[in-house]
Amino acid sequence: MRAVALLAERPADAPPAVGPEGIDSAGFRLTPETAESLRALDLARVAEAPARRVLILDRPEGRAAALAERFRALGADVEEAPFPDHARLMSSVQHAALDCSAFTRAPAWLAQDVAPGVAPAGTGRTVEAPSPRLRLPGAVERPLRFGPGAGLFGILCEPVAAAAERPAVLLLNSGATPHSGTGRMSVRLARRLAARGIASLRLDLGGLGDSASKPGRRDGLIYCRDMVEDAQAGLDALAAAGHGAAVAVGLCAGAAVALHVALADPRTIGLVLVNPGRFVLGEGVTQEEAIGSAVKPAAAYLPRLTEPAVWRAILRQDRKASRVARGLSERAARRLRIGAGRLRAGLTGRGYARDDVLHAFQALTDRGVRTLMVHSAGDVTLGELEAQAGADGGRLRRMGGLWMERLAGADHSLMERAARERFGDLLDELLDRIGTGATGAVRGQGPGPPEGTGALRVNHATGNSPA
Repeated sequence: MRAVALLAERPADAPPAVGPEGIDSAGFRLTPETAESLRALDLARVAEAPARRVLILDRPEGRAAALAERFRALGADVEEAPFPDHARLMSSVQHAALDCSAFTRAPAWLAQDVAPGVAPAGTGRTVEAPSPRLRLPGAVERPLRFGPGAGLFGILCEPVAAAAERPAVLLLNSGATPHSGTGRMSVRLARRLAARGIASLRLDLGGLGDSASKPGRRDGLIYCRDMVEDAQAGLDALAAAGHGAAVAVGLCAGAAVALHVALADPRTIGLVLVNPGRFVLGEGVTQEEAIGSAVKPAAAYLPRLTEPAVWRAILRQDRKASRVARGLSERAARRLRIGAGRLRAGLTGRGYARDDVLHAFQALTDRGVRTLMVHSAGDVTLGELEAQAGADGGRLRRMGGLWMERLAGADHSLMERAARERFGDLLDELLDRIGTGATGAVRGQGPGPPEGTGALRVNHATGNSPA
């Protein structure tokens, strides 16, 4: 419990990790009752065997032999085996290995206790098992296989009582995280939406989560151009379930896919982008490469240029300093190129740069797509926003049909509970605007920032009123 509390790093302005309601860490909350139960847990002192058969996989430096003897003394049939892949499996998600021997050993061990099946006498007719469904208060969830060769996977969450004429929500992967979302954020969002009568599909794009690998491409890549087709297959799956229009929601790399599926498919009538690290798709990069290439807004580095240590790092070509300098210079060159394309288009009517985000958002605005863009205060992705639209996204903030929000006290993945709740409120507000055509007050909260006026509302993810 001490380790969980210590590992719960908090962004600036976030509430403390440990409070009267428990411990908040990585998007999860341990209640005081759960924490106390875990503190009291001591497997070496259990009075009964936990099961008739027990498999213990122990890491090389582990000390589970005494535990195995304790279970045997209680009458359990205990099998011990090494767990050589433990360190690789428990590393960061960018390096964690999937080819773990324990994943093969455990099901084989379980199968030893299963009696071989006996074919029933009779006609030999094949009876398909009913489609699995999870029934929750106010919602029903079921898994879907769809897309080419049924290679894509997602969870359709539908309300028991659907709201009339409301679009569904397409929840895309956050970076390379599976469809459940970081800290189960997508699961919680889906069920929150269902409580409001709104259906959703949280899906895994190709090569991520439970979806099949892409031919000729390694798994785990993000910002891939062909993911737009996967997202469109998700729209097809929603349409097959009776949901013709949708709002695409993406965080980090998922935001870039959401943007491009909105550009490609008119069934997307709303768009939510949360901390988009890039706006352009390509052949794909690893999550580690994307993190390593991210550069903050220029203003974040300017004050440090007066420090001699910074110049020494630049002159000796320090890796981090070189990366930042290269990123800022590439950003400046890109802004010049995009600006030249806009000038050319203004004179000739064509010639926008392919990565001109303002042109893309203008096309969505002209089509009537409502867009919400959310950034965590101080997030590194604000650098990409600056590169495309100027400081604080000024050019985008003057565009109709789009409004921007800044979440104080929030990390990149919105793992803070208060930040998630505030984001959920913002998503509700967008859906209400789309569903009712409203541009003013929503649910009695008072008017949001007027679209296209340059207004930027900063929300404190502590439950306070917007500043």
